[in-house]
Formats: sequence, C-alpha cells, structure tokens
Amino acid sequence: MSDLYIRRATLAEREGSLAGTVIAGFDGWRCCAYRLAVHPGHRRQGVATALLEAAERRFAALGGRRVDAMVLEDNARAHAAWGAAGYRREDHWRRWVKPL
Repeated sequence: MSDLYIRRATLAEREGSLAGTVIAGFDGWRCCAYRLAVHPGHRRQGVATALLEAAERRFAALGGRRVDAMVLEDNARAHAAWGAAGYRREDHWRRWVKPL
C-alpha cells in the first residue's frame, strides 16, 4: 500500500456544534470525496459548499486535477447538492466491491 494515500475528514462547526462533514482522500493520482453530510438544522446555509470548497482547495494544493465523488444512486437530495457544486454524473462508471 502506498504511503502517499492521504485521507481526511473535513468538519464544519457552527456555534460549537458539528454542522457537517465530508471525507476526502488523495492517493497521488485520484481525488475522492464521499460521505458529504450536513445536519438537517444546518442545511441550505452553505455548509456543504464550504466543505466541498475546502476539500477541493486541499486537493489542488496536493496536485489533484479532478475529484471523483461517490453518491448513492437513490439519494436525490445528494444528487442536487453535488450537481449544484459543479459535479456531473459519469454513467460509464460502476463501482465493484468484494466482501472480505
């Protein structure tokens, strides 16, 4: 496994409470963002935008050129949020998994 892989949870805080999170990983080639979550009481207030912008700045500083996001197929709210942030679906990709 590469020692270069960097993973970080980016947190947003409002008035001492956790408002949202996104997990961002970079392996020297791929930038991956997933598990974007905003507390219901903090939605529609720019929290997701701030989280993604922070992750994207970090990726760019590390030399990243494109971000891949993992978004659940049936989560329309997430599709809208990622789309509003400038992300587009790529239909030719499918995720493959294997239980261990």
